[in-house]
Amino acid sequence: MADVSVRFAMTDDSEIVLNLSLTQAIRLTEAIASKVSQAMTEQPRALNGAAYGGPGVRPGPYSTS
Repeated sequence: MADVSVRFAMTDDSEIVLNLSLTQAIRLTEAIASKVSQAMTEQPRALNGAAYGGPGVRPGPYSTS
């Protein structure tokens, strides 16, 4: 039997349930924390449009012919 049950709510009526050992739960928590930290660090670049080709990206000259 699992030491820890981790539940992720997907919508009002559905969820994902992971039954993990304590070691697996700790690894999952560390991985999530690492990804959140990484996303928080990269957030300023994404906000200026560079991540999706918005204002942070300068297009080349346009041809009207």
